[in-house]
Amino acid sequence: MRFEIPTRFPVPFTPLLNPYTGRVSQRFWEWIEDRTLAPTDRARERLRRSGIELASCWCWPWADPEQLLEGMKWMFFFFRFDDQMEEGAAQRDFVRVNRAVEEITGIMHNEREAGDSALAQELHRTWLHTQEGRPSDWVDTFRRHYCDLVRSYADQSRFNYAPGQGQVMPMAEYESFREITYGMEWVYDFMEMVNSLGTYLPEAVRRSRSMRTLRWSSTLQQALLNDVFSAAREDHQERQINSVVIYQQEKGCSAQEAVGAVLERMAELVTIYKDACGNLRAELHGSGTRPEVISAAERFIANMDAVIGANHDWHHIVMRYATDDVSSGEGAYCYPDDL
Repeated sequence: MRFEIPTRFPVPFTPLLNPYTGRVSQRFWEWIEDRTLAPTDRARERLRRSGIELASCWCWPWADPEQLLEGMKWMFFFFRFDDQMEEGAAQRDFVRVNRAVEEITGIMHNEREAGDSALAQELHRTWLHTQEGRPSDWVDTFRRHYCDLVRSYADQSRFNYAPGQGQVMPMAEYESFREITYGMEWVYDFMEMVNSLGTYLPEAVRRSRSMRTLRWSSTLQQALLNDVFSAAREDHQERQINSVVIYQQEKGCSAQEAVGAVLERMAELVTIYKDACGNLRAELHGSGTRPEVISAAERFIANMDAVIGANHDWHHIVMRYATDDVSSGEGAYCYPDDL
């Protein structure tokens, strides 16, 4: 697949960088080394290329150092699970993928002990810490979204790699699927906790139509941008769940023209997102909502704006979607079999 990455995307927001970036990034890498979470050179190189600490510092620009470190740990698990399950799926080992999904979700539902691996043990420790002292409805929401993401890997792997599955997913179905697989819902949940100043969003606000729409449109806009940057790597791996591939099929056009269609859809989603933000503000101000809840919602929206801008810049900076490893004889940068 050959096309040029556009120089301009429909992303009208500016990222914000957490002021504790450097100091907390050092602590993050010390945690990885101390807990032996990247025990090989290839595993460490894959982590470095992924820009996990940069993604975290842009996702939560107002987090204090302890919150930011906790967020980096969850971002690490997110990227690590994504890569490792992809490796298992590429080998057509769906039993191993499903087993990993069951272990992770079991730990997060407090239903099973962590296994012997350093990765599972550290997931268990981090989850115990995240639950401590936080409202039960927020904990339940965070867990549901993180587990939905993890379960989606099994579905995605079967569609990408199951023998005889040559069809391309329709775009309408893909958008619903991509909202989950891009994994931003738990990021937004953590954002709510970071920005709460003691006032979490009430469940009615969290589940309102306007909030649901702004989260959906933001996630999908970011996911489509990711598709443009990841398409070449996924093409090397013969993966077809990507909007560039889908638009090529549906429109019968070139890869470059398909990228143009992706950008058009991104622009539509930005408009939907802005309208949803305005609707949410109007609903809160028109329903006698407590001032502290309105302030929490405003901080949330401002953070969402910054995350959309950061997603754009992060993709231009990191090497996560480079193809030199997957196109080489040695294959993709990989992790030990510890899931």
